[in-house]
Amino acid sequence: MHRQLARNDRHLREQQQEEVEVYVMFVNTTSRTVDLYWVREERETENIQYTLKPFEEVRVNTYNTHTWFFRDYYTGERMHVRSKRLFFPVRIRVPRDPQRPEELYDVRSQVLIHFPMRTLRDNCLWLIVKWLWRTCNSPREYINGYMIPATLKQHLHLLLTTIESYCSQVRIQR
Repeated sequence: MHRQLARNDRHLREQQQEEVEVYVMFVNTTSRTVDLYWVREERETENIQYTLKPFEEVRVNTYNTHTWFFRDYYTGERMHVRSKRLFFPVRIRVPRDPQRPEELYDVRSQVLIHFPMRTLRDNCLWLIVKWLWRTCNSPREYINGYMIPATLKQHLHLLLTTIESYCSQVRIQR
C-alpha cells in the first residue's frame, strides 16, 4: 500500500507539471559513504547513480519528475533529505538583474543528505547488527542466543535481513 501511495503521488506530480531540467548539488553531510539512487519512472527500477564519500558533493542535472533516494553504502540504511526519505527536485529561478525581474535564470540548489532521526533504541540495535555483520560468521545464531525480549530479537533479525538483502542486490549492480 505504501508503494502504491508513492506511485499515486508521483503520478499526480507528473500530471500537474511539465518536465523541466533542474540543477542540484547533492552534499553528503554524514560520516558515511552514501549511494545516490535515481528511480526510473517508467520501469520503477532503482539504479545507483553516484556514490559519495563522507562530506563529498556532486553536481547533477536532473528533472523535476525524477525521484531520488539515498542509502548507506555498506548497510543499505536510508538517509534523508529535509527529513524525508525521497527527494523530488524543484526548479529554482531567480532574477538575473534586479532592474529586470522578469528575466529569470536557473540556479543550482544545494541538497543536504543527512542521517535520519532515530530513537536511542534503534541506534543501539543498528550498532549491534552492524557489529555482528562484520565480526560473526553466523550472526543469527548470536542473536538467538541473546537473553533479550523476543521483540528485540525480531527487530535485530529484521535489520540483519535489510543489510543482507541490500548487500546481495548491490553486488549485482556494482
